[in-house]
Amino acid sequence: MPPKCPSLVAIWKTLGSTDIDLSGRLDIPRLRRFSAKTQVPSRTQFSTVAAVFTVLLVSSVAQSTTSPLPDKSSDRLVYVIPNNRTVEHQKGFAPINMRNKFKLSSEDAFDPYGFVSAGVNAAVEQAVDDHPQYGQGAAGFGKRYGADFADETTSEFLGGGVYPALFHQDPRYFRMEHGSVWKRSLYALSRSVWTRDDIGELEFNGSAVLGDYTAAALSNLYYPAADRSYGQTLQRGSILLLEDSAFNLLKEFWPDIHNHLRHNKSKQVESSWVN
Repeated sequence: MPPKCPSLVAIWKTLGSTDIDLSGRLDIPRLRRFSAKTQVPSRTQFSTVAAVFTVLLVSSVAQSTTSPLPDKSSDRLVYVIPNNRTVEHQKGFAPINMRNKFKLSSEDAFDPYGFVSAGVNAAVEQAVDDHPQYGQGAAGFGKRYGADFADETTSEFLGGGVYPALFHQDPRYFRMEHGSVWKRSLYALSRSVWTRDDIGELEFNGSAVLGDYTAAALSNLYYPAADRSYGQTLQRGSILLLEDSAFNLLKEFWPDIHNHLRHNKSKQVESSWVN
């Protein structure tokens, strides 16, 4: 339900809109000063580049496509990433129970993609010697792999199962489907901090936010001592939240891209038959 405090109501009405102008609210000079003083780890750079690339990709494709219901071949984002928690708006809202929340989170956490993704992250971190206390070689790779897999799994279970059950929130992503590319992009990005409760009303996405930052705090149990500071913990939680936003962009636009590619493939097949 929306917050009852008058000051929070004003924030609710402002941030809850899908037409929000986020750029006007960012303190860009302060952000640049912070960036100049902060050494951003490789995983942060990788996530940021992925998010920017996704926006540019969908901007060029989605403008000329419609968004019909995807078929089974688009159940995985870019054909490999699990997409168990995406709902088409035209299907209507139907709440899910606690058991299904944990089922969805476990399917995402232990999908084969998760094991491969952790390996890629670990390889990148080892190549740039991120977390040097882990060392190099097979032992260092194993430690990085375990840490990355634990980060993602803990975040999935907390943000997709535990906290949604406690807060009675829906952990799924509901596609906007129609509208301009930038409106849909802002909507997708905002779903990291806004979600529906179990009766379908919009509210602050405490499940995702707390899930990511709790996972970052728990990671201090297995990260090297040099990487357990308060600032580094906040940074890891922010990285997880940024990754959520990037995946939301893919969830919003992948059916458009998939249908565009499938349409082009059908045209190529038809032309080959004619020739």
